[in-house]
Amino acid sequence: MAALEINGHTYSELPIPDDYHQVYDKIVTRDGEQVHLRRYQPAKLKDEALQHERVVVLYRDDGYVMAYKALIHPSDGKMPNKKQTWEKAELVWKNVDPDGSYRDRLDRLSTSHQERTYINDAGETITVPITWAKYIDVADEGNYCWVGLGANSEVLEFERDSYWDYAAGRESSEMWNYDEWILARRGDGPQLDAPLALA
Repeated sequence: MAALEINGHTYSELPIPDDYHQVYDKIVTRDGEQVHLRRYQPAKLKDEALQHERVVVLYRDDGYVMAYKALIHPSDGKMPNKKQTWEKAELVWKNVDPDGSYRDRLDRLSTSHQERTYINDAGETITVPITWAKYIDVADEGNYCWVGLGANSEVLEFERDSYWDYAAGRESSEMWNYDEWILARRGDGPQLDAPLALA
């Protein structure tokens, strides 16, 4: 797989499958800031195909990656254990935050096992297991970050600057990297349950 490249920055820990192409790169608003939403899909999916295989990236003009989400065909192999999860997560941080200034603000919070789904060409729902390494920003209240890994410690998710609304008991940052949230935003799907953000 190729490495994600944005404005002269190469993110070797955030891969793009070789048979994927860029569907769009457009401006959206996240927490009051104008950022880029870039979507990759298998080459055979020429137009936006929500809830199908994809890689979605949120980033700033300067190449600062806020979120990366890869829902691609699950790899065979073992899921990482706790030690392996933290080790890989730290490699991802070194890749996206080379000077460590952002990572230095974070404390490790927890690991957990989760699942994501997408629809394949046959219309079947495919489940992708993920092991999460979650961090809390001790310098910016309400900001949580995470790295999500699949089998063989393949990086499937990275997110930072994701804010929590404590009063509402759910995320407050717009979730442009979640297709279900986009559908809700467009009025084509139901609002997501807490703890996910309202659209």
